[in-house]
Amino acid sequence: MTATAAAASSSSANGSSKSEVSDVLKERLIDAEYKIWKKNTPYLYDVVMTHALEWPSLTCQWLPTVKNAGATASEHSLLLGTHTTGEQNYLMVASCNLPKDDVVIDNRTNKEDDSGSKENATSTSTTTPVGTPAASYDEERKEIGGFGHPSSNIGKIEIRMKIQHQGEVNRARYMPQNHFFVATRGPDPEIYVFDLSKHPSFPEEGSTFSPQVVCCGHAKEGYGLSWSKLKQGYLLSGSEDTQLCLWDIMADSASSSGDKTGRQIKPVSTFAGHTNVVEDVDWHAKDPNMMASVSDDQSCRIWDIRENKAAHVIAKAHDDDVNCVSFNPINEYIFATGSADKTVAVWDIRNLKSRCHTLAGHHDQVYMVEWAPFNESILGSCSADRRVGIWDLSRIGMEQSPEDAEDGPPELLFLHGGHTSKVSDFSWNATDPWTLASVSEDNVMQIWQMAEEIYAGEDEEQSSGEGEDKVLGDDELE
Repeated sequence: MTATAAAASSSSANGSSKSEVSDVLKERLIDAEYKIWKKNTPYLYDVVMTHALEWPSLTCQWLPTVKNAGATASEHSLLLGTHTTGEQNYLMVASCNLPKDDVVIDNRTNKEDDSGSKENATSTSTTTPVGTPAASYDEERKEIGGFGHPSSNIGKIEIRMKIQHQGEVNRARYMPQNHFFVATRGPDPEIYVFDLSKHPSFPEEGSTFSPQVVCCGHAKEGYGLSWSKLKQGYLLSGSEDTQLCLWDIMADSASSSGDKTGRQIKPVSTFAGHTNVVEDVDWHAKDPNMMASVSDDQSCRIWDIRENKAAHVIAKAHDDDVNCVSFNPINEYIFATGSADKTVAVWDIRNLKSRCHTLAGHHDQVYMVEWAPFNESILGSCSADRRVGIWDLSRIGMEQSPEDAEDGPPELLFLHGGHTSKVSDFSWNATDPWTLASVSEDNVMQIWQMAEEIYAGEDEEQSSGEGEDKVLGDDELE
């Protein structure tokens, strides 16, 4: 071996060694941050549920169904998917038992060893803090029952349905007018639509991939997928082929051939204009003809489905790839975009020359943004920095102490730090305000609700009267 070759080999080995050391230090930092978060959960949350999935899910969305699950809990449902290679992938429906509104929240954590690693903490479903009925006081143990108490089923998470899917599920979204219809994106150019009512809870032996509708029109795979809330059956998609497609899955439904591979349909319209991957699309909440798209070409485009070119173009919406877009469901003028430049931008349709505000708080690219369905000023975002941020636009410009300013801008209401890997997707629960679900690349799904005092505000607490928030008086606990 020559001296030059030996030097090159030594340099390569040193570089590899430094990289390994860096990875170990990063892992230790993540583990330390998780332990700190775990110890603080009783003060930050009313509910936290951590569930280890068999495979990572790139998508999650609450379904609108709610069932009674006993005196203390309500059963909610979630759409999930799997992301694995070499194994069968599935579109899944999970059930989750959340505490009812009249359930008292007991802020003691479950009996988990705080010194344990994050792997131990997420190996099974855990709930902390937990909901308990005020009446379930255990005389022998001198404590109010909680998670694991025989009379409580709060925190129970189960996979209730699995449907075979061709490749990983990049994204899954239900149709607002009929939640049994679910559209999915995977590694194929086609978009698949499943009617959940026509599938068994779990695949039968020998069964095959069998969507009800196959949308054919894209040349490559993608992530962008959005159902119209105002026109039943209208589905919008974006793709790596730089185009948008509009589908009407209700058209010609009577002519279904009954083939197991699904009824194939062509797009009603296609929209071209982007010069790079179309990452996300969204429908306007109140105008049935308006939609938005964002792309790796750093632009955002507003479209009218009656025209074949964009009505408005923000040529440089961000300084990097634009990953997501979301119209405000209440305020018809406002929408938000998230980018690989680590920021979230808030826009007003009436003036697209410049953004209304920049939300800066993430430390890596933003994957998804979604407005809260119950408050026009509340926005959520998830990121590769392992965080889910909750923003309150009504707090923009509020005065802060230097100490508070170190934690972020005043509009950053809350930063969920329970994940130890990139957060792929999250979803607001429309039937249970302030409850969210989020999924990360390390197989973990978390369902959580920040402490009420964080978002309720001091004025509301004062007006509620002294002592009203106490479950039991001090003399009653003695």
